[in-house]
Amino acid sequence: MSVSLINNLASSSGQSKLAATSNQLNKTLQRLSSGLRINKSGDDAAGLAIANNFRSNVAVLSQGVRNANDGLSTLQIIDGGLNTVSNLLDRAASLASQSASGTFTGDRSTLQAELGKVFGEITRQAQNIGLGGVAGSDEGRFNRSINVFIGGGANASATGNSVGVDLSNSRVDATGLQLTGLNIGQGTGSVTGAQDISGGITAAETLSFQTVGSSGQIQSFSVSLSAGASSSNVLDTINNDANVQSAGVKATIDTNGKLTLASANFFAVSSSLADGASQTGIAGPGSAIGDTVVTGAANKVTKTISGGAASGTQTLSFTGEQIGYANSSKDVSFSNAVAAAGAGLIAQAGAIAGSVNNDTSLREAGVFAVRTKADGSEVSFVSLKSFNVAVSSSAGAVNATNNIDSLQTPTAAAGATLTGGEAGAKTALTAIKAALSTLGSVQGKVGAGQNNLEQAIDLASTQIINFQAAESAIRDADVAAEASNMTRLNTLQQAGVAALSQANQSNQAVLSLLR
Repeated sequence: MSVSLINNLASSSGQSKLAATSNQLNKTLQRLSSGLRINKSGDDAAGLAIANNFRSNVAVLSQGVRNANDGLSTLQIIDGGLNTVSNLLDRAASLASQSASGTFTGDRSTLQAELGKVFGEITRQAQNIGLGGVAGSDEGRFNRSINVFIGGGANASATGNSVGVDLSNSRVDATGLQLTGLNIGQGTGSVTGAQDISGGITAAETLSFQTVGSSGQIQSFSVSLSAGASSSNVLDTINNDANVQSAGVKATIDTNGKLTLASANFFAVSSSLADGASQTGIAGPGSAIGDTVVTGAANKVTKTISGGAASGTQTLSFTGEQIGYANSSKDVSFSNAVAAAGAGLIAQAGAIAGSVNNDTSLREAGVFAVRTKADGSEVSFVSLKSFNVAVSSSAGAVNATNNIDSLQTPTAAAGATLTGGEAGAKTALTAIKAALSTLGSVQGKVGAGQNNLEQAIDLASTQIINFQAAESAIRDADVAAEASNMTRLNTLQQAGVAALSQANQSNQAVLSLLR
């Protein structure tokens, strides 16, 4: 081998090897300090791409688990509210059962008052948990199909990435459970209009009421509704009226959007408009202006008055154990004046009603009369108690066409839409049972949603572990192997430094040749 003073090939080779060893040692130290096998793309470009995909899946699933836990918490809140509603329905059933007993001797009005509070609390609870209104409203914010995104699938839009909880049509307030209008009180009656006014009314309208005052006299008042008023404005106008409140009348909108008036006391109501799209239709389909509907009475007899030329005196005989005339009758006489169609017939109807309502004994017995047709062709006799009424023999010759048509003994609840007393309580029990079934269906949806979310959390947690393991196998450093490698490289580096030192000294031998 030739000896050269220009090139120290041994030193150059040693430097190259020492640099390679240092680079490998630095990479090993970087892996040990970071814990990662891949610290830059050049370490393993293909592996890095795969590992990044795994890490992205872990990030999506981790947020998905949080989403599922949030959804689970929401369903648990809803479930708690539903349990409270169920307990409230149990209380409502107890109250209705108490009122349904024929041996109950207490005040059913007290039971009805508590029942109203129970239904009010049901509505409040339902609104608080988001199932107390129509979908889209704040009260009904969860009254819809809910999707909780979890992730885990290859395609973010895939159905399997979400857990669906279908709570649509799950309204559980008093309206949604069809508990409105129920009454277990004393002989409460209601009047429901013929027209859907959920979108408001188009024409100005006046509702005329007649109620029984504390002295037994018929009292009259009216409530005016403005053209274009919304359904909520109609309710506010009626319910905020002092006379309406004094009479104990309550206005609501039923599930069909129709105005409903109810009271535990006798009342009559008529509209200033004929039945049609422009009015509430409160007197029923086909009603004329001024036609009156009577409600709140356990018994009602409605008879037609015929006009004619003859005149005389006619007597009405009222009997009934509940009104205190079991073995005798209470007679009320009135004069049959000439009552042709028009003003005369109206005057006669008023005279008949006045004769009954001005009779002290009948007032105390709770029997009243009211004109139920605007043209005077109809008069109704009403009472919260059972009674009979008949036309007795009259003094003087009376033309048959000029009499009140023959009266028949009324049956219980004849002609009146009643929801009170024993019958009302039994109706309420049936409605409450149906409400419990509806509520149970909603609870089933919520419970199934809770189970599905818990199962989704379990799966997502398992996937997270598996994805992390797969990423770790690619990205993480083998600490044991790298530690062993570091020891080897440290030794090799030290040996390289020593060898390089010897190589640098090798050219000194050339000087001995020149001495």
